[in-house]
Amino acid sequence: MYRIQPCSEEDKRWIVDGLVTYNLSLVPAMQDELFYDLSRKIVMESGEFAGGIIARMYCWNCVNVDTLWVADSYRGTGLGKELLRQVEEEARKKGACLIHLDTFDFQAQGFYEGQGYEVFGVLEDCPAGHRRYYMKKRL
Repeated sequence: MYRIQPCSEEDKRWIVDGLVTYNLSLVPAMQDELFYDLSRKIVMESGEFAGGIIARMYCWNCVNVDTLWVADSYRGTGLGKELLRQVEEEARKKGACLIHLDTFDFQAQGFYEGQGYEVFGVLEDCPAGHRRYYMKKRL
């Protein structure tokens, strides 16, 4: 008999640790630290938060960009490019060979393509009537 229950933050860490341990038993890590946080933010001289990127380099010299966001008033000014460039540069210094992310058809596919990313997968109807694009770039 068992119960399925909501997870605490500690439970989530335990689940991730279990998967990481299993994965590394099959494919050894290629970097000293299993995860490098590459996240950055942009704060204007006025103190205004203008945007940021959440990215992490994991086990095998690969980087996942989870989130890239720039405030409406700063879109089109190059801040998104600069955030992405800085993450890519730091990742290269740490030995990364691949960076990947996903974006929706109503978000930034063209922006990422302009930065050298290419689509390697598409999820249809996510959300209904839209597409989610999975993109990558060799570093």
